[in-house]
Parts: sequence; C-alpha cells; structure tokens
Amino acid sequence: MSTSMGYDIQFASGLDERQPVVILLDASGSMARPASSPRIDEVNSALTTLFESVRSQARLRARVEICLITFGSQVRVYDAEASALVSAEQADPDRVFVPVDRLSPPPLTAAGYTCLAPALDIALRIVVERRRALEAHRLSVLRPLIWLVTDGAPSDERGRPLDAAELAPLADRLRTAEAAPPPDGCVFLTIGVQGADRRLLEVLAPDATFMLEGLDFTEILRFLLRSSDRVSSIGTAGEVHREVARQAALQKAMSDLEEKHL
Repeated sequence: MSTSMGYDIQFASGLDERQPVVILLDASGSMARPASSPRIDEVNSALTTLFESVRSQARLRARVEICLITFGSQVRVYDAEASALVSAEQADPDRVFVPVDRLSPPPLTAAGYTCLAPALDIALRIVVERRRALEAHRLSVLRPLIWLVTDGAPSDERGRPLDAAELAPLADRLRTAEAAPPPDGCVFLTIGVQGADRRLLEVLAPDATFMLEGLDFTEILRFLLRSSDRVSSIGTAGEVHREVARQAALQKAMSDLEEKHL
C-alpha cells in the first residue's frame, strides 16, 4: 500500500487530527421496497442533502473523513478519484477516505442478499490501513468508528439467513478490535431501520444497536455524523456506546415530540 494520502493532504490545512468514519450501508434487495417509494431512493436523497449541508460546518470538514461501503450480494467501496463504487479488490486504500464534504457517491441501487460479513471484514482491514497511513504522515488519529446502517438481517452469499452461532466469530473479532486501547482498534455501532432484526444485530453490537425506525435517512445520517464528532475524544468503546445511546434516546424523544405536534 502506498501512503500518498490522496485527498487527505489537500484538506484541513494547519490541523493534525483526523476522525476516520466508515459507513457500512445496506444496499440489498430489501432496500428496493416499498415499490411505491423505495428506501434506496430515500438514501440517495439523504446522501446528497447531508453532505451538501456539512460544507458550512468547519469542524466536521476539518476532522471527519468518510469511507462509504455498500453491500448486497457484493461489497462496493466508494473510490473518490474514480467517483465510483468499485469492488473491494479494485479500491485504492489511499482514495477510500475523503473529507466529509467531498463525499459525492453516484446513485445507489438496491439488489442482492444482505452479505454483511464480508463488508465488515473489509471495514476492519481498511481502518487499520488508514490509521497506519495517517500515522506515517505524523497525524493524530482518533479512534475510527464503523457504523452499520441496515434494514435487514445478515445472510450468506446464497441468501440463507445467518444465525447467532454463525455470527459469533465475527462478533468476537469486533470485540477484540474494540478492546484495543486508542488509537488502535475501532468502535462498532449499528443503526437498525425498517424491518431490521434487532436480535441478530445485537449479537454483533450488544451495547450499540440503535433502532431508529421512526427517522428518515437524512435524520439518521445526521445523527451518525453528529454522534461521530461528539464521541471522538471518548476513550473506551463502552463509553462511546453509552454516550451514543444517550444521544439516540434524545433524538428519538425529539422526533416523537415533533410528530405529536404535527
């Protein structure tokens, strides 16, 4: 792997701190539902709206860098220079993290099964590579965050649902990564939306599965970025989980209040 840093040396001049954030976004066939208003269309609109809005937020622009990974039957990684989602094998590690205001992915399509395990494998590898690249350039690295956003439950490449026992080895890998002292390792969090299987998601993130079914995708992504910024300096994974849980409860209460007064 090279350490040319790609986009990274071109932003946040004068700052030496980075917050890598990986977004694992479910783009499986279930996201094409309902037919009258597919959820994947809502995701595309939310991505456009969100990343245009953060251009006015200097703190986020200066610190937060995003790697977008989508998964259905295949795993795709956003390559900033190519302005395209490419296979993990084709993705250049120096181009998969971009400043938050420069993330402009092409329209996403929904297809295939919910092959989460290979997407998580790629995410865990990518955060290690990114941390090493940043440290090679003498930049301070805040503990990377991996956010999973899904509306389903993990399956294998043939569409067979995975059970808790089959997810256990992957869950063990995640706990090992989270147990590493900062800045090593990462913190893993899950947002479940319409139809997500909370029981299975909690196998992977027992203390960090948040069901935000009442929110649209723009609000979910705003919550994700806001939380990433607010917990960036917190030490342990458990402390991050508790703080994000507090923020999720507040977000849900605010949303319920707004709906009540509509």
